[in-house]
Formats: sequence, C-alpha cells, structure tokens
Amino acid sequence: MSLLNIGITGLRVHQTALAVTGHNIANTDTEGYSRQRVILKPNDPLFIGGNWVGAGANVANIQRIHDEFLVTQLRTDTSSFNRFDTIATNAGAINSLLADTGTGIQPVLESFFGALEKVNDDPSSTPARQVLISEGKGLVDRFNSIYDRFEDQNTIVNGQMDVLAGEITTLAASIAGLNELLVSKSSEGVSSAPSDLLDERDRLLRELAEKIDVSVSTQDDLTINVSIGNGQGLVIGNEFNRLEVGAGELDAGRFDLFFVKGPLRENITSDLSGGELGGILEFREQVLDPSFNQLGRLAIVLSASFNQQHKLGLDLDGRFGQNFFSEVNSRGNMLTRVIPDDQNALPQDRLVSLEIVDVNEMTNSEYEVRLTGPGDKLFKIVRRSDGVEVLRTALSGSQPQSFEFDGLKLNFESGTFQEGDVFLLTPSRFGARDIKKILSVPEEVAVATPIETRKSLGNQEDSTIRTTPITDISTDILSTPGEMKPPLLIRFSTDSRYDVLDNSDPGNPIPLFPPLMNLPYAPGITNLILPEDDGRQAFTSFGGVLPDRALYQAPSPAPTLTATNGFFPQNIIITRDDPSILQSFDQPLLGIPANASARATADSLREREGVDAFARTTLQLSDFTQDSTNAALENTTLSLNGVLLTDTLSTGQTKYDVDYPAVVPNPITPNFIADRINANFDFQRAGIIARSDGAKVTIISLEGDDLSLELSGDPGDGLKASNGESIAVTPTGNDAIENLNEFEGYDFTNGGPYTYDFTVPGRGAFSIALTGNQLTGADVLNEIRTQIENSGFVFRGDVDIAISERGEISFQERLPINGTGPNGSQKLTMGGQVKVVTDPNYRMSIAPPGNNLFAEEPEGKPLYFGFNVEIEGLVAAGDEFEINFNQNATADNRNGLQLSSLAIEDTVNGNSTFSESYAQLVEEIGSITSRSQISLDAAETLFRQAEQAVTSLSGVNLDEEAARLIQYELGYNASAQVISVAQSIFDTLIATFR
Repeated sequence: MSLLNIGITGLRVHQTALAVTGHNIANTDTEGYSRQRVILKPNDPLFIGGNWVGAGANVANIQRIHDEFLVTQLRTDTSSFNRFDTIATNAGAINSLLADTGTGIQPVLESFFGALEKVNDDPSSTPARQVLISEGKGLVDRFNSIYDRFEDQNTIVNGQMDVLAGEITTLAASIAGLNELLVSKSSEGVSSAPSDLLDERDRLLRELAEKIDVSVSTQDDLTINVSIGNGQGLVIGNEFNRLEVGAGELDAGRFDLFFVKGPLRENITSDLSGGELGGILEFREQVLDPSFNQLGRLAIVLSASFNQQHKLGLDLDGRFGQNFFSEVNSRGNMLTRVIPDDQNALPQDRLVSLEIVDVNEMTNSEYEVRLTGPGDKLFKIVRRSDGVEVLRTALSGSQPQSFEFDGLKLNFESGTFQEGDVFLLTPSRFGARDIKKILSVPEEVAVATPIETRKSLGNQEDSTIRTTPITDISTDILSTPGEMKPPLLIRFSTDSRYDVLDNSDPGNPIPLFPPLMNLPYAPGITNLILPEDDGRQAFTSFGGVLPDRALYQAPSPAPTLTATNGFFPQNIIITRDDPSILQSFDQPLLGIPANASARATADSLREREGVDAFARTTLQLSDFTQDSTNAALENTTLSLNGVLLTDTLSTGQTKYDVDYPAVVPNPITPNFIADRINANFDFQRAGIIARSDGAKVTIISLEGDDLSLELSGDPGDGLKASNGESIAVTPTGNDAIENLNEFEGYDFTNGGPYTYDFTVPGRGAFSIALTGNQLTGADVLNEIRTQIENSGFVFRGDVDIAISERGEISFQERLPINGTGPNGSQKLTMGGQVKVVTDPNYRMSIAPPGNNLFAEEPEGKPLYFGFNVEIEGLVAAGDEFEINFNQNATADNRNGLQLSSLAIEDTVNGNSTFSESYAQLVEEIGSITSRSQISLDAAETLFRQAEQAVTSLSGVNLDEEAARLIQYELGYNASAQVISVAQSIFDTLIATFR
C-alpha cells in the first residue's frame, strides 16, 4: 500500500464523515430524525520488509444513534398521553355543560319547584299556575337541550372514530410499504438498512401510537409486525389490514370498530385501547353513555313520579288531574327502548316492548336479551353495567308474555322468536329526549285532594279527623268522576268500636259492600280507620240481568209462573299460589246453578278456603205512570217479593211502622214506594231497604236475595226497572269546547270528530260518533241515544241518557213494565251482585264457558280504598264523621304539598332526591374529568421525559456537529496533504531516474 493510497483512503473516509455530519446538520429540524455517526476502521495492514505496515482507513458503518427501548417507551407514553388528553378534553365539555348554571338542570329544577310553592301559597291563583306551567316547559326544554348536546357529542365521537380508523389504516399501509422497501434495499447486498427509512418507519409508528396502542415486533429481514387490540395483526411484513367503522351490532347509533382482513370482518371495539381512539372509546363508555342513562333516568323518575302524584289530585274544576308531563310508558317510548340486533334471523317480525313499572327500582344500566337455546324458548337477560344475569327463563309459546326485573317489564308481544336472537334494552337512554310538557291550561293543575272529611257538630267528645295521602284513584269508590261512590259515614257504637257505612242516603246509612262493622278503636291516640292494603283482593260480579221483556202472568186458573234472575250456570275455581315453591293448587270446581241468587252464590263461596263472599241486590224503579182515563186506583197493584206495597190498611195494622204512608198516591211515586218498603216489618227483618231521590227509587237487598216485582193494573199504568248500574260513555276524540248538558244544543259539525267508547260488562265494547248540529238539549240526548242504539249494542228496554254537570255522558237500560188490564200481570226478578274477597296468595278464575255472572277472566282489585283517614282523640257512642268527595278544590293545596314533597323525597333509586341524583351525575363526570386531567398531567410528564431521553440520545446537537465538521475538515485537509506529499515524493523519484 503506497502512501498515496493511504492518503486517498483518508480523504475518502473524511469526505464521507463530512457528508454524514452535513446530513445531520441539514436534518436538525426533521421530525423523528436520528443522528448518524460514521464508524471508521483501519484497512488490513500489509507485511512489508518484516514489518506490518498500515494501509489507511475505510468506513466500517454509518451508525444510526438509536435506542429501541427508549423509542418503545416513547411510543407507549405517546399513546397514554393522547388517551388521557382525549378523555379530559371531551369529559371537560360534558362537565361544563352539566355543571354550568346556564346549561345545567339544577337551576331550572329549583325554579320549577319554587313555582309550585307559589301555587301552594295561593291555589286559586291562575297566574301562579301559569308560571308553574312555564317553568315546567323550561325544565323540559333543558332536559331536551342537554340530550341534544349529548346526541351531538355522540355524532362527533362517531365521526372521530371514522377519521381515526381511516388514519390508522393509512399509517398501516405506509409502514407496510416501508417494510417492503427496506427488504428491497437489504436484498441489494447492503449489510445495514438505510437509517432514514428506519427513522421514517419509527415516525409512522409514533404517529400510529398517537391513535392507538400498538405492539411492535422486529423480524430477521428488518421488517416489523404491528398488532393492535387483542393481537390482531395490523401490519404483517409488507401486508396490512384495515380498521373500519360501522353501525353497532346492537345499536346502529353508536359506531363500532371492525378489523377487516380480506373477506373477514371482526368487531374488536372492546379490545382496543390507548391513543386518541382508546380515549374516545373510554369517554363514550365512562362518560357519554352513563350521562345519557343517568340524565334519562332522572327525567323518567321526575316525570313518572310527578305525573302519578298529579293524577291523584283535583284541578280547579274538580276533575282528577291528568299527566303533567308526557306519559313515560307511551306506546312509542316502550317500543323504542328495545333495539333488535340486525343479525337476528329472518323474518324480522318480532315485536318487543319495555315498560317501566317501578321507577324506584330502575338502574342506570342497559340490558341484553339473548335467546340462548337450545330451542326457541330459553332466554336470559344480562345487566350490561356489571354483567349480572338478572333473569333466565323460557317463553311459553303463547304471546303476549311479560317478565319483570329491576323495575322493568319486558313484553314479548308477537313474532317468530328464534335461538340466537339478541335485543338491546335501553330503559333510560332516551328519557331526557322523550320528556315533554303536555299540560297547558292553568286550571288543569291539580293541587287539591279529592277527599274531604267533616265531623258531626253533635259529637260529644273532642277528636279530629284528617286524610292521609291519596295513593290510588282507580279503586271503585273513586272511579266515578266528581263523586265518591259511596260517600262514607264513620259511626261509633261505643267509645272503642265503630262502623263504616254507606252514606249515599244520609237519612238512612247502610253497611258497605263488603261490610266494615264493629271495628276496634284505641281512644286517645291516632287510629287509621279504613282498611290498609293487606294483600286481599275483591272479585266483583256483574250487576243484575235485565230480561228482554217482563214475564207475563196470566190470570187464574192459569198456572203460576216464576220470573227468574236470568243468571246462567257458572263454574268457579279458587286457586292458592305458593310463592315459596312456585306452584299453584286448585280447589275443587265450584258449580253455581242457573238462576242462583247472589246470596246463595256467596254462601257457597264462603265454604272455600281463603275466601269470604258477600252479596247485594239492587233494583231501581223510575218513570211511574198512571192511566189518566181510569181513576180506579185499586186496579193498580205493585208487589215486591210477594209483599203488596199498594194496599190500603185499616187502623191498627201490623204490617208497617206507625208512621208509614197510608194513602196510595196517584200516580205512585218513588217516595211512596221507598217509605212503604222501609216501614215494612218483613223487609226490615230481611234486610231490604229503599232510597228515593224523588225521580227514582232504589231498592236494595243487603243480603243479596233476589228482588221479585209484580205489577198489575190498567195498560197505561207502569214503571221502568233497571239494575241501577250506569254505563259511562268515554270520549276518544275531540272534547267539546263547552261541556255538554241536557238543556242546550251543540254543533257536532264544528271541531270534531266527536267519538266515544263504552263497555258493557259481559256484553262487549262499542264505539259511537256524534254528528250534526243539534239545536236543543233534547236533540243532543236523542243524538246520543240514536248512536248508542245503532252501535251494535243489543239493549233491553229503553236507553236512558244522562249528562252530568261536568259534561260526562252515561246511560242506563230501563225495562218498561206495564199493566195488562184485567188479564193478568207482569213479573220481573232482579238478581244480585257478588263480591268475592280472597286472602293473600288466593285468586279466583272461571272455568269455561263464561257466563253473565262473572267475567271470563275476573280481575281482582285491592280491597283498600286507595286512601285512609286518621281519627285522633276521644270519642263517644253516637259520634259521627263524614268522608266525601272534595267539592271545594279551589282553595285546597293538599295534593300540591305532596307534589312539593317529591323534591325532598328519596325518589331516585330509593336513596336520592332529584337534586341529589343530578348532583351525583355532575360529581361523577367532574371526578372523571379531574382524574383524567391528573392522569393527563402525569402522562405528559412521562411523555416529555421519554421524548427528551430520545432527543438527548438521537437528536442532532449543532455544537457537536460543528465540532465534528471542523474535525473531519482538518482530517480531510491532512489527508489531502498526505496525497500531496506522496505526489512530491513520487515526482522526486521520477526525477532521480531521468
């Protein structure tokens, strides 16, 4: 090796070193660039003249200053930083929305209940009621507004997921391309990979780590594999797979992430974490979804509990309250709470709804319903918040079928349910969207209580009576609008015993049906007077049956005919349910013969275990007429149960009380019939009484015996008979602008349609429509009567229409009974009503075929009245207290106070008030935001440290590079000098030989 060659090698290596240094300087600001260093080594020496002589230098390697551990740590910290940054940013927006006084729920909630307090201060104030309605609208608008913001955020999350999935796929494609390029460069025989390509790949990996957690493994051929999630290979050598978004399998409104490898598509949403995408998913799971559900539950609990209490009160017009907010269990709401999986097998004909039955038991969770098989009947319900299986059972195959859990009722209504079917249940997600204000008329705010109490002025002792909160207005006693049926009288027989009586006729109170007699009272303390809900139920039969026509009795010597009550045979089953073993036990079938009296039926039922039974018969007579052409009153006779009521007796009679009405009026009047019945000794012993309001007389057998009527007289002599049951005609279309009444006409061509429904027990449901311009009240009544007669309802006798002061329509069937002249009489027998009271865990059912005594599927109702009263203090025998419908709703705020108390009761989940529940939501979101911010600060510190460590090792230091530049320049110049010396020596040597 000559000196010249040695100089040339030095020149070359220092030239390369200068180039590398210049490359470092040029890339000072290049992101992800790792500085490079030239590694020099001496050439192999030559053995010359017995000595090893150096042969110059060469470039052994251009080394990339890089630490894989530091770079891996930086990727990890980058992913963590971006994850917490995404969570903190998005959670902070939700936290600001909920906690801000201008956008949160708490201020408008306080304003709403504050307005309610103003109404309670002055219940008759229409302006105060209007303010309450306005504040209710503001509360609803705020719920709706926050829901809309949540929905916008959900849309943003979907969009971010879509963008990030696209960016991740693009990065994966670029990394795979670099892998391929690196393999290509390596195949050219180069011993090391191009540093700049490695830097570019690391930069892409870091960008990928900003989006999602990645796992990187290096292969022998310098390529890397990149996996995400649960080991899904995003990059495998020079190939890459895709990450895509799509509609969620159980909820199309929430995107899921799918790993796409050729034709295979796998949902990996739950496997992904870290980076911006992981932060988005965590934000949705930990903040957005719970916010939807918790705010929705608050809206549902608020509207349901307020509606429930509001409907227990009376408005300014004395009507029961209606929903203040929209109905929680509207048909649309119940259906939208169930989301079927798109992958459910065909046909897509399943109809499933979810009803909220107890808001206090509601959780914040969503649920999954899976038909697990084997077969198409077995299914389970899993609570998604904790993975608990709340129900596992099977469909019976008969639809509809319902199942209750966590305060909810899942209704399988119809369809072809199959193994593998999946449904998502979202009880509360849409609650804040679905809450609406429907009350708009101030007079309809119901702050009064429907019950009023009064103690008799003649009471001997000092005691007080007051109502407890109303709990149910669907009971029989409150089912008639605007009245209590019957009004009650509490009468003390001693200072420690009392009776609760039917006070429909204040002059003649009678026992209730069923009776409440001889009940104990503890003097000096507060006593609950009426029955509580102790689990007993009452099953009530239909009323008496009117025949198509009265029975004609021919005169003697024709055989005597007996009119029957018209009841068909009936088979009754009493069942005991044993909840401890989930089994039921039927008692032997009880057969009730045709035409059995109510008393006989009750006697038979009382013989069964777990059953008590009572009977009562009602016969109502009205429209008495007398033949005006025949003044011979002795030709008109009326008998009840074989007792003649129209006889004229001599002094000293023993049939009636001394003050009985001795003179038979012309025509016979209801008052006369009532007085004769009540004065009759036989009827007194038999428990048969009568009441008259001047227009009709109501005859009652307190023991449920049949009431048999026989009328004879001239053809013009007569009356009309009914069972005393009025049938309500309920509007289903538009309400009349002004209440209908019996004295004024109404134009049904304006503002209609005016449609109505009515149901006749045991005989079906019917609909009518009122039309035409009816000029007078009589025309209105005739229109109603005509439409009922043409509705398909087969009536007995005449249809007698009544319109109450509140405009409610009802009617009765009244059967005409007329005299037949000298040729016989007409007879009618009215059967009674049976009330069956079952102990807890006992129930009654009817074996087919059904008949006209009980409904085919009798519905048991609680025996309690839906309210109670308290009497406190001392009482004496004869003391009385009245309980009646509240006729002064304008100055009463008792239900309003109950509505106000909802603000301080633990209504939400049984342990939180409305405000506490909302505060808990704000606190949880604030806590997540705070934790995320703290985690973000820590993650940023680690990220900056890792970044600094990588920069310190791999980054370009200009001072160092300038020093090396001088160093390598000097070396280069020195090498050039070596060449110059070698050239000079060579020239000298050449000159020597010339």
